[in-house]
Amino acid sequence: MSELDFLLKKKKSSEEKIEKIEKREEENQEKREDYNVKTEEKSSDPLNYTEENGEKKQESGEKSIDSIEEIMNKFLEKDPKIGVWSYPAFLVLQYLYNTKPGFRIGKVAKEALEIGLRQLYPELFDRAIDIYKNKVR
Repeated sequence: MSELDFLLKKKKSSEEKIEKIEKREEENQEKREDYNVKTEEKSSDPLNYTEENGEKKQESGEKSIDSIEEIMNKFLEKDPKIGVWSYPAFLVLQYLYNTKPGFRIGKVAKEALEIGLRQLYPELFDRAIDIYKNKVR
């Protein structure tokens, strides 16, 4: 096999990988859009419903809050690591890491995630903060 054949084969495999990644990103975007449509159909207050066997069941606010606390308390003993798959976020964080001295990816990722969750689910996020603070005491 000549060097040219080797390079052309390598270039072709790289292009195929890029196509697969782009296809995967499109599929993920479609899934996110489907999820957003489904969540918009649900009640605007995440504290007032639960789902059982695919059916919505309205509960009183007080009972719902208790179940949220019970569920969140189960997770307090687990390691609070989260994995995220996002090329744009990865690229931005890697760029900053490699160009800003002392830049900490974990700290910025944590802050960005918490800001986003606080904006999307303010009541639920506040409840989680209260539960965590009670555990620490």
